[in-house]
Amino acid sequence: MVNVKDIDTEAPEDGDWLQNIFNRQFQLEEKYHDIEEGNGFIHPPSVGELDDAKTQWFLKDAAYRVVEELSEATNCFKNKPWKQTQVLTDKEHYFEEVADAFHFFVRFCIYSGLNAEALYKMYFKKSEVNLFRQESKY
Repeated sequence: MVNVKDIDTEAPEDGDWLQNIFNRQFQLEEKYHDIEEGNGFIHPPSVGELDDAKTQWFLKDAAYRVVEELSEATNCFKNKPWKQTQVLTDKEHYFEEVADAFHFFVRFCIYSGLNAEALYKMYFKKSEVNLFRQESKY
């Protein structure tokens, strides 16, 4: 079995990192599709059909998976206010779980109809709204 400890990956020097992530996830989705359907997992009829019941079920499941992986990540935090000795965090495991959550988030975006460019633009639009609110003491 292979896990993240067995892989040495450098970030690409050029190109759009977010687009590279979406491209890789799209490749994985193509491989997962038949396997998941064979296991009874429901796929939406088409990407971005947000009014379709199967799409909504699929997106809710993907959102749940994001939350589940973030919960697994936070389980790596062992220090509690009442503990008298502190425990070092298994950072590699923590970051692996965060990456798992991001994997499902990108999947969620793809099936929602958000590509890397649309997500980037929406993020910065919302960021501008947040900045305005902070500056206007909203």
